[in-house]
Amino acid sequence: MISKQSHDPILWSTVAIVLLVALTAVAGIWWPETYARETVYTRAGGVASDIVDLFLVVPILLISGIKAWRGSVLARLVWLGAQGYLFYNFVIYAFGVHFNALVFVYCATLGLCFYAALFSVPFISLEQVAQAYAPRAPRKTVAIVFLVLSLLTAMFDLREDVDSLLSGTIPQSVIATNEPVNFVHILDLAFLLPALCITAILLFRRKPAGYALAPALLALLAIMSAELASIMTVMGRAGFGMSVPMIGSFVVLAMGFTILLGFYVSRATRTA
Repeated sequence: MISKQSHDPILWSTVAIVLLVALTAVAGIWWPETYARETVYTRAGGVASDIVDLFLVVPILLISGIKAWRGSVLARLVWLGAQGYLFYNFVIYAFGVHFNALVFVYCATLGLCFYAALFSVPFISLEQVAQAYAPRAPRKTVAIVFLVLSLLTAMFDLREDVDSLLSGTIPQSVIATNEPVNFVHILDLAFLLPALCITAILLFRRKPAGYALAPALLALLAIMSAELASIMTVMGRAGFGMSVPMIGSFVVLAMGFTILLGFYVSRATRTA
């Protein structure tokens, strides 16, 4: 008999994505030609993201992928969070980095992250997740955190963009990166912030999908906060100004999201 596990794409897709991400990160960190056509500002940000991808995301993705393939629902949710982070980043790589030798690697990683996550969703039992977390999960706390974070991020993103539109100028962040738009703002406003708000509403309404999305987004936010701390550190060393308080705030955020994820998981009434 063919088991359900044999149809699960998570193991082979995880291995493929890990290899592609590792290749991208190694090239970005140690092969100067990767970002040769980028501004100094963009190059520093790219290297900082590559460091996090290689030393944090790759291990998380590999460990969670293997555990998910063995049947852990929680590991699959964390894996989905890591996939969401990679999809966010590789949209920037694929569309924001000037044409280079890794263009097909960026394309393959972006597509594989999307389809691996898509075809992995049917292997998540929302009923099982809801039964495990609904009785004791800190749903209101997580929902409020998501809504507050969405509001603050939207205000930060929109302030520069709206000011530039009203004054008829180009945002400084767009000039610094030499890109057509600020891809981070676009991805935040189009995907990340709506996802956080939708999940918060689902949690308030006690919907099973909310209980499943919450740990995935907490994992994504923890990784993204670590990435922002890395970006600010590398940019500071590159001469763009070292803001220790800002770096510390993102480190605290990364730890906070990790702790909240751990607390969320610990409240499960049974193993998920």
